Amino acid sequence: MFADLVEGIPQVLGCMKDPAGRYVWSNTGFANRLGIRPDEVVGRTVDELFPVEFARSYAGQDAQVLATGRPLQSHLELIVRADGGIGWYVTSKSRLIGIDRSVWGLAVLSIDLQSQLESAHAGLARMIGRVREQVGHPWRVPELASIAGLSPKQLERLTSRTLGLSPQRLVQRLRLEHAVRLITDTVESLGAISAECGFYDQSSFTKQFRSVLGLTPGAYRRAPS
Repeated sequence: MFADLVEGIPQVLGCMKDPAGRYVWSNTGFANRLGIRPDEVVGRTVDELFPVEFARSYAGQDAQVLATGRPLQSHLELIVRADGGIGWYVTSKSRLIGIDRSVWGLAVLSIDLQSQLESAHAGLARMIGRVREQVGHPWRVPELASIAGLSPKQLERLTSRTLGLSPQRLVQRLRLEHAVRLITDTVESLGAISAECGFYDQSSFTKQFRSVLGLTPGAYRRAPS
């Protein structure tokens, strides 16, 4: 049923894993993210498909869901696609339970937010573009709302409904997006990147980076592409 629901929807990535962490099914969207075919995903683990730091983060999420039974819901993460492009995904993970209540494994579903950004309210798209142009600016909600042509309350409602984020958290995500590009494409120090992207200090930058991507900026830089 899960496979039937998520196969064939381009912006949806779906997969299932057994309790040992081996993929037992992948839809086309998930395989495309990796740059391989769905049948090439089956039988492999995150350690075989992702750089070590990312694999460790994903495996940690899986282990927690399997051990506690509590699903991971609406976890926003920044990922690097097979073509090197950066994308935002909202991911949920849940245990698969058999009729006899035994644990069969995990179902994982991710949704590409890029399509939502591209089709967003024109004012919101304009605001996102301005933030990306001046990512280090100390943005405040009234200023963001003015760019979008909305009141602060209208902007709050729109970003929550469209992206599941407050305006402040959206700005944080756009700063992290820019930081990932600088970490990947330049040799700037992490302190310089933190300042350029508008974070209060490097400690705050590291904490927020890790909360979203599951690893520190230094570990991200060391991870092979």
